[in-house]
Amino acid sequence: MTWQSFEGSAADWDSLVRGLGARTPFQFSAWATFRESFGWRSLRLVSANASSAVLFLTRLAGPIRVAWAAGGPLGNVSLHDLEHLPNDVAGNIGGVIHYLRVADHSPHDSRRTRLFEDAGWSRPTKQIVTNHTLLRELQSSSVASDIAYSSNWWRNLRRGQQRNIVAEVWAQPDPVIVARLHQEVESTKRAFTADWRANTVALQRLISCFGSQLLVVRAVDAAGQTLSIRAATINGTHAFDFLAATSMEGRKCYASNVAMHQLLVAAAARGATSYDFGGVDPQENKGVFDFKHGAGGIEHTYVGEFEHVGPRFVKPIVSKLVALRLSA
Repeated sequence: MTWQSFEGSAADWDSLVRGLGARTPFQFSAWATFRESFGWRSLRLVSANASSAVLFLTRLAGPIRVAWAAGGPLGNVSLHDLEHLPNDVAGNIGGVIHYLRVADHSPHDSRRTRLFEDAGWSRPTKQIVTNHTLLRELQSSSVASDIAYSSNWWRNLRRGQQRNIVAEVWAQPDPVIVARLHQEVESTKRAFTADWRANTVALQRLISCFGSQLLVVRAVDAAGQTLSIRAATINGTHAFDFLAATSMEGRKCYASNVAMHQLLVAAAARGATSYDFGGVDPQENKGVFDFKHGAGGIEHTYVGEFEHVGPRFVKPIVSKLVALRLSA
């Protein structure tokens, strides 16, 4: 086999993927542990020369064995690696019909994209996660953060502060409050693909799994009522936007700007030098794009999603069915 099952500890795996350049949280053991509570099983694979690794989440979808790797594979993959990955995954999970999908979060590179295509992988008809995001550099001072903001974004931040909205790092976030804010967002916008964000039990599990890797900030009014929350995962020098919700009242007083500003400052204080705003869709969700862009984000494109179905003749049906059940 080209890819071998990784038999080390969770800490060993995290050290490996960190060394291979993981910038998003989805290839770390904390994410796998969290998703296991939803019925997924994790499969950790390392290429023969250990130059690449990938964490798949696997489960049954009817007769189909599904393997989904958000954020992977990591490191340097060869044509040989990508050609053999489907068979090596199939050898680990069994079954007759297999559906593999990856969302490669490496910076867009036509050569890496061509490797997937030459190895028999193809672009899915429907994306699960966007391959567009916004990135910005972080500096340790609040003043340095201000410089990157657009004039309108900075003005809204000041409006929030003038309305006595104050943001703080939330050392012990209350999942009930976080769920309630997400539920309020759901009631006014389209439902989340990842609907666990509005589930109290799931949020408690998330907080427990990520521990100190999860940095949560909340913005409160003069009465101490939580109006907005934002959270990021911290992986060494990389921060990744992970949770965000603002109440109707909070939107009226720019609480999201105050929370975002404090999160960027807090992430920098934790040693992060880059911030990934966690995906954007400038067409379908322009308001979120404008907010993140105004906060200093610069447009960036990932390699993105590829899928592989075996046997090939079932691909048209299987691809559509599975895409409806997957989420980040």
